[in-house]
Amino acid sequence: MVALPFQTDHHLTVDDLDELPEDGNRYELLQGELIVSPSPGRTHQRLLSWLTIRLDAATRVANAGEAIIGPMDVRLSAIDLVEPDLFYIRDEQAGQYKDRYFEGAPAFVIEVVSPSSGTYDRIRKSALYMNSGVEEYWIIEPEKRRILIHKAHASTSTPRVVTSGTLTSIVIPAFSIEVDVLFAAADRPRG
Repeated sequence: MVALPFQTDHHLTVDDLDELPEDGNRYELLQGELIVSPSPGRTHQRLLSWLTIRLDAATRVANAGEAIIGPMDVRLSAIDLVEPDLFYIRDEQAGQYKDRYFEGAPAFVIEVVSPSSGTYDRIRKSALYMNSGVEEYWIIEPEKRRILIHKAHASTSTPRVVTSGTLTSIVIPAFSIEVDVLFAAADRPRG
């Protein structure tokens, strides 16, 4: 199943999403266009679990910020609402974290690409995140066993591609992962 735009005769807003059913699908808005994605699969969830444990531990080591696992709405504008898989907010952003959503751009976002979400995560979301003020954006691609890294204020919009070695966040340096170990986690339930 693939993420698909849902056709409407006008651009939708964040307020319009309150009318949609709770049906297990992910609903996001990209420039007022409704994107509907199915629930993620096993590989996605294993990687997300592995990353969440480590990002949460990094926040504790740094004694700073908070790791937030999706689904959690992130309202970037009246016509842009996304549900990152995992994101990090700085302590000074705590007031933007509401009961049902986060208002504004998180400092650091991680998306694990599913077969249904690849194009949106790599192209549309990367541009949206960088234009909205996200400082760092990692796109984890399990099938290609690589990570694409976007950084705010980079001299190019082309992401850095990482396929091995140690990767450390610029936003939260206590968050450092071994790329090979990450992808091995997708192949087994614990790691």
